[in-house]
This record gives sequence, C-alpha cells and structure tokens, in this order.
Amino acid sequence: MLIIDQSAITRFYWQLYYNFLGCITLMRGETCMVFNKKMFVLIIIPGILGVLLSFAMSIFQMNRDTTITAGILLKQLDNVTQIVQHTTKLTSILVMKPCKDILEQLIANGALTPYVRTTGLIENNFQICSSVSGFKKMNVNDVYGTSFHNKNKESRIVSISGTSFVPGKTAIVFLMPIGNDMTAFSIVESRYIYDLMDVLDDENDDSFSLRFTEGPAIISGVNNNDRLYMLKRDFNSAISQARLTVTTPMISLYPYIISNVLYILPLSIILSFILYFLWQHWMSRKMSLAEEIKKGMSSGEFSVHYQPVCDTTTKACLGVEALMRWQREDGKNISPVVFIRAAEEENLIIPLTKHLFELIIQDVQSWKVKKPFHLGINIAAEHLAHPDFVADVLHIKNAISDKFNIVLEITERNLVEDTDLALQKINELRIHGCEFAVDDFGTGYCSLGLLQKLSVDYLKIDKSFIDTLTTAEDETPVLDIIIKLSNRLNLITIAEGVSTPHQAEYLIHNNVTLVQGYLYAKPMKATEFYQWYINR
Repeated sequence: MLIIDQSAITRFYWQLYYNFLGCITLMRGETCMVFNKKMFVLIIIPGILGVLLSFAMSIFQMNRDTTITAGILLKQLDNVTQIVQHTTKLTSILVMKPCKDILEQLIANGALTPYVRTTGLIENNFQICSSVSGFKKMNVNDVYGTSFHNKNKESRIVSISGTSFVPGKTAIVFLMPIGNDMTAFSIVESRYIYDLMDVLDDENDDSFSLRFTEGPAIISGVNNNDRLYMLKRDFNSAISQARLTVTTPMISLYPYIISNVLYILPLSIILSFILYFLWQHWMSRKMSLAEEIKKGMSSGEFSVHYQPVCDTTTKACLGVEALMRWQREDGKNISPVVFIRAAEEENLIIPLTKHLFELIIQDVQSWKVKKPFHLGINIAAEHLAHPDFVADVLHIKNAISDKFNIVLEITERNLVEDTDLALQKINELRIHGCEFAVDDFGTGYCSLGLLQKLSVDYLKIDKSFIDTLTTAEDETPVLDIIIKLSNRLNLITIAEGVSTPHQAEYLIHNNVTLVQGYLYAKPMKATEFYQWYINR
C-alpha cells in the first residue's frame, strides 16, 4: 500500500506557493511583493474556490461512502431475510400435523438453518409448537413481551427487546400468517446485525439505527445524541421491510476535507498563475493600447467620418455628425467602443478630442456648404469638466467658416454628473453661437427639469428606440413620450439609426425634423462625403 505523508505534501505546496510569489517579485524587479487589491483578489479567489470545491467534494464522498456502507448492511439483512422466510415457509407447511409429529422437523430446521434461533407455530396468540420449547403451550405475551396478532393477515417482520428464555437481547421475529388464526414464525438473534454494524463502524464515528415495521430499533455505533452537528440519511429495504438511519457527526467530514485540500491546492496555485498572467497580459495590452493611441495620433492613423443629418421631408442634407475612426498602419480597424473606452481609462480622451478638432478643421476648411450647416461633435464628460474646454471649442469655431453651426453633443450622464459646471460651460459657449444636443436621450437619467434648466437646442433619440419601429402595428409608448417631451420643450429632435421606410414614415408623421441613418446615408470619409454632398 502506498503511504503518503500529508504533512510533507502540505509543506511542499506552501513552498511552491511562496516560490510563485518570489517569481513575481523578481519579474517586477521589486525587493518585496506589493499587493494591490486586484492582485489580492487574483490570489485569494482560487484559494476560496479550492476550499469550497474541497468541501463540496467531501460532502459527496462522505455521502457516497455512507451509501456504500448502508448498501452492504441492507444487502446482508436482505440475505438473512430470504433465508429465514424460507425456513418460516417450511414451518407453515407443517401446520396440519400435531406438534409431536413435526417437532423433530422443526428442531432440524432451526438447527440447520443459518441465523435461525427458533421456529414454530402460533395459534390464537399462543405458541403451540416450537423448536426450543417443544409442544408446551405458552402465551405469546409472556414469552415475547408483545402480541403478534395481525389483522391484515400479511407477512411481517418485527423486533423485540428479548424473550423469557433470552431476556435483554434484541431479536427479530419473522411472522407468516397461515389462516384459521395460525401463524408460522422464526426468530433471529440481532447479534448478526450488530456484528456487521460494528465491522462497518470501525473506520468512522457513524451510528446505525435499524427499524422494522414494529418494535424497538436496533442501534449500534457511537452515541451521537450529544453532537451539535450531524448528518442523517435514511435507507429503506422492501425485502426486509426495514429502515436504516445512518447518523454521521460533522467531525467525520474533516479527513475528507483535508485530503481534498491537499490535492486541490496545486490546482488553486496553477489557477493563481493563470489568473495572474492573464491579468498581466490584459494590463500590458491595455497599456500598449494607450501607447498605440498616442502613436496613432502622431502618425495620422485617426480620421473622421461624417454621417449626414437630413431633413425628414425634403431629404436634404442639413449637416453632419463627426465620428472618429481609427485604422492602424497594418490596416486593422479598431472599434470606437474599444479605443474611446481605453482613452477614457488612460486619461487620453481630452488629447484625443483635441486631435478630433484638428482633423475636423483640416477636413471642412475647403467645404462650400449652405449656412447654417449642422456640425455635430461628441464631447466627453472629462473634457466638459476640464478648464480648457471652452477655449478648445472656441478654437475650432474660429478656425472654420461661419457657415458651420457647431452642435456639441453631450450624453445625459455627462449632464447629470455635474449639472452646475455643465450649465456654466453651456451658457458661456452659447454666447459665442454654439448649440448643444442631448445625445442618446432616454438611456440615462436626465429629468425634465434638468432639460429646461440647461436650455439645450437638440434632443437626439437613441437608435435603440428607433429599432422598436418594425411594423405599423407596433406600439412604441416610450418613443412617443420622448418625441412629445421634445416638442413640449421646443427642442429640435434628431432620430439616430433610421434604416427602414416605415421608421421614416413614423418620424415624419410625428413631426421629427432631422434624421440620421443608413436609409439616408452611411458615415463617409471627408472627401467621399463632400463629393456626395455636392452631387445632390
């Protein structure tokens, strides 16, 4: 048998874990390991998961072992039952003969059949013939301390606390009704069950309680009545008509847990390695993306695409929304969702927005457009709060033709975060002729009162609400309310993401004046858009 020194394994695993921490220290070039919150979580989560998994596995393993133990005990009990029931049936066949003629056969049946101590016949609650007491007639209550009268006339198995011949020793009585108030019976000593219980209980602190249809329970094992925490499971046997209850103290779970922890611990360490290096990889990618954004701005990888803003009735292009795009030197396009989020997290959103302003200035200087030409530009919350925001906006306004009407698009979240600051900046820029739009309205927390207070000029309906317009039968209560709110506040409504004629018809019917979407035109590069514009 292979013997494992669990304490040695434990020491080995802890040493491995400390070496892991040491490796991280060397890699980072620090004299000691600096744990921040993320690193602590990466290391502690696998440990917690390992403990929880060990506990769950231990419960499963202990239940499995309990089931096996109960199965062995009940299987042996069923074997005894089948043997004794056969002997009882042989006794029942002799019922029509006088006791003196069958006594020798009864004695033989009792002596030669395993487990059987006594077999015989009962009539009207009197024992009239027995392999032990012979043909002496005896009251069943006097001998066995209970009555075996059976109204249902069915075979049954009962337990008794003892007999007048062998008092104080639990026995199992097998009863088989024959008719005419006659019953054949056989008695088995419970020591056969006790011995098996004791063998099965050698390895743990389980206690067993075996109950038949009637009579006291046969109990063996450690007395767990004083244990605060116990696990109980019941098992039933149809053959022996018995219920076995196995009671296990919670302390028996500890060896399982210790064993499982020792073998799951290396998996937890490996998982810590994986999580740590994934985190490092993600952080390096995050940092490299920030560096790539800086490089992209300096090397001209960013550009601006312009999506037309059209009149709903005439379909004339009255302006554009400027949308930043990024195509790296290798030709790969980076999603705006990705690089804008990275820029916000790495404090690059303001430099990126300033770069957007410069690109717009370069693009539109040569455009000949009809005044006032709507030029929508998205503004980030960080830029709105920055002291240079007003100066940056005035820079682009002064650098382009006065035919352009600059509309700064601000999301509801930006407005709600610092209302007073937003109001101050908006009022200052409105003096210089800039206009403002609430972007993606309906997806944030902007209230009616706040809209009135800020005095914005446009309200842009988010594409998600326009997408609800699929058929003429569709009900769109939220969209209806947004349009009515915009009209009530005397705002110009712009619907984004219009892609079907049905959506356009609905918007025209509800007096929405401006639209954007693929039904009219997709976002285009500056030269492509201008060519499209002058050809209309």
